Amino acid sequence: MQVIIDIILAASPAFATYYLAALGHGIFEKSGVLNLAIDGVFTLGVAIAFAVTAVSGNPNLGLIAAIASASAFGLLIAYLTIKLPISHGAIGLSIMFVGYGLASLVGVPVRRVNPSANWYPMDDLFWLSLIVGSIAIGILIHYMLSRTKLGAAIRATGENPHAASSLGISVMKIRLISGMLGYALIGAGSALFVLAYTQSWTEGTGMGHGWIAFAVSLSAGRDPIVTMLASTVFAALLKYQYNIQAALKISPHITNMIPFVAALAAMVIFMVTPLHRKLAPPKSLGKRYFKEERTV
Repeated sequence: MQVIIDIILAASPAFATYYLAALGHGIFEKSGVLNLAIDGVFTLGVAIAFAVTAVSGNPNLGLIAAIASASAFGLLIAYLTIKLPISHGAIGLSIMFVGYGLASLVGVPVRRVNPSANWYPMDDLFWLSLIVGSIAIGILIHYMLSRTKLGAAIRATGENPHAASSLGISVMKIRLISGMLGYALIGAGSALFVLAYTQSWTEGTGMGHGWIAFAVSLSAGRDPIVTMLASTVFAALLKYQYNIQAALKISPHITNMIPFVAALAAMVIFMVTPLHRKLAPPKSLGKRYFKEERTV
């Protein structure tokens, strides 16, 4: 029993990373915005958290900086997807590449600084706090989406923004709130990835893990509770991929692919099973919205 507890606790930084980022992604997409910028902003959040921690010596400041910067990008994406006559995919992918570039710009100048004494502690108490805190946030998000006026407005905006607008809901306001809140969680996940999991930074650190969070959210139908279960699986794969390598005696190159292959498999399983009907995406996801028009 103690071994199982130790395994769960050791995987908690990866769990918190994927769960928070996937939660944030789900919130934003429930408002109807196709979120393809996630990996670029996640990678940037990793670099910002590292840089601020390296310079200040305080990981909490690194966490706050990553959350703030990611929230700003969420607001920007929400604004652009409504104001510009451009597809959500084009906007998201453009910002993704901007995020990659800014990550190098932010991280490279301070990469020689070693804030090893300032990382979050690798002990059972901190790991337990990550698990409890992440689950508590997930429960709050689930309650917000299913039981509050704000959650109803987010869901209505994602299903039919024109109908929501006719009921007095400001689509712009709701999507701005969703973008800010969703990307705040993505920023928190990215910060924990470097401050509590890798505890080191090189150019490209974090790249690809935003897409894993994307896959976690999609394969869980953007449902906060199901996302919790999916995040647990992916966290275990990430944390123990080298144990799998040792057990199966396979190439480390194949081992590094395991979380990403699992992400692809999870999305395929979601699409070919009844889950994609029970946990269907918002009907207006990715569709451009203009207040003065009745069609998209």
